[in-house]
Amino acid sequence: MSQLNIVATITVKPEFYNAFQPIFKRLVAGSRAEAGCVRYELNQCIDNPNIFVVIETWASQQAIDFHNATPHFVEFANFAKDHVDGLEINIVKQIM
Repeated sequence: MSQLNIVATITVKPEFYNAFQPIFKRLVAGSRAEAGCVRYELNQCIDNPNIFVVIETWASQQAIDFHNATPHFVEFANFAKDHVDGLEINIVKQIM
């Protein structure tokens, strides 16, 4: 199987913006250290600083499955449940 990309758009509730910052730092650092991670970047919307877009590239579905069970991802997912206004996750593959 070829590499897989994930594009995740996270809209943080404004009152939790500051609380998310250390969680995002741990998520990015931990994810980049994973063996199956090819690329992991956190972007912030210019027009709305509460919107973050994570662009990820993983070596395989197995690498994604491993990532989803890591402490840094579980911490993020658990916190996000009650502290975001929106979360959209798309797994995509490059076609050109």
